[in-house]
Amino acid sequence: MHRMIRAVIFDFEGTLVDFQWRLGLAQAELHRAFAEQGYAVDGNYAEMWNAAVDLAAPQGLLEALRRTLHPVYDRWDADALRRWSPRPGAAALLQRLTDRGIKTAMVSNIGRGTLDTALERFGLRTWLSLVIGREDVVHLKPRPEGVARALAALTIAADEGLFVGDSRADVYAARAAGMRVAIVRGGEGDESAFATAPPDWMVSRLDEIAELVG
Repeated sequence: MHRMIRAVIFDFEGTLVDFQWRLGLAQAELHRAFAEQGYAVDGNYAEMWNAAVDLAAPQGLLEALRRTLHPVYDRWDADALRRWSPRPGAAALLQRLTDRGIKTAMVSNIGRGTLDTALERFGLRTWLSLVIGREDVVHLKPRPEGVARALAALTIAADEGLFVGDSRADVYAARAAGMRVAIVRGGEGDESAFATAPPDWMVSRLDEIAELVG
């Protein structure tokens, strides 16, 4: 039986703000960039990164990979930043949870520079006790590294937390970390994408999260 939820860990893009990454163009450029560095990897932007890391890290090439590829990710983050808008009720939800004594944190595949700018711009940073971005982890979601780090920093057990995201990667990362997960419709993946990776809850509005926690 699950314990009471003491913390909510959020994804960022597609969850607290709308989804604006130009996936097709970005992933085509990233695929070329990885190939130029000798990494024959496929999949989406996160899967390519994780596969390349698994090849680079044993050879001591992780930092070189970061120096070369992170700027490509950063450019597409910055491109999305120009169009992001907060999801309705994002700041109100974070404040409501915090006022109720629920810890709030974020684990995102977006880079920290862009995250910090966006969170300040939209007035969301005040309510987050922890923010983990791309530079803070070795592997991106759907690997659970960032989620596990957040749980440890918040000093809560996995079954005391709820992960809120918008993609199958969020479901996989949360599940691998042992967390319950809610998906907000209208983000990176449409509802049919979750047929083989169902979350605990699907919601249409952020204010529904407060009801789940309650």
